[in-house]
Amino acid sequence: MFSPSEVLGDDGPFREHIDGFAPRIQQQQMADAVARAIACQGRLICEAGTGVGKTFAYLVPALMSGRKTIVSTGTKNLQDQLFSKDVPLVRNALGSGAKTALLKGRANYLCPQRLELAEEQLESVSLRPSLNMIRNWSRRTRRGDVAEITDLPEDSPLWPLVTSTADNCLGTECPKIEDCFVLQARRDAQAADLVVINHHLLFAD
Repeated sequence: MFSPSEVLGDDGPFREHIDGFAPRIQQQQMADAVARAIACQGRLICEAGTGVGKTFAYLVPALMSGRKTIVSTGTKNLQDQLFSKDVPLVRNALGSGAKTALLKGRANYLCPQRLELAEEQLESVSLRPSLNMIRNWSRRTRRGDVAEITDLPEDSPLWPLVTSTADNCLGTECPKIEDCFVLQARRDAQAADLVVINHHLLFAD
């Protein structure tokens, strides 16, 4: 059984699977420290400069441990990058079959029920093309993550109309509960081995 530092070393799988990968002693040391903290259920605070490769240093031991892991990032952009780029790279290099999930706050997911209401009630002619774009996307998306629509600004007045809050969510009374992207994301997170969230959601719960 390889240690995390060996996996990230000269003879490890990362050199073979990741273009341009080069072993770094600080990265290996951090990876082993994280592995020890996980094994003894301890606490660890690490600080490392740019270029050390901190992401791999904690993802490798986390995935190798076989334990359920939550990784939290400072921003949603970093969260998306970690989930869509870094985690798949590490899983592939390790040959890991671990289930992974991305979980954000409620306002980051399309609400099919509110989308239908917006289509019925929207009076602004100028917003209709954007609403049609959201509708077309809603037929294709798997996760309902509004970040997938890069052509619509985050501050668009449409987003509050087609996403939900704790106050306006109908919960079990919603006629479209079977299509709820928030519930789907939460179920996926519960079933996953590694969940990528952000600090805002972490501290909210």
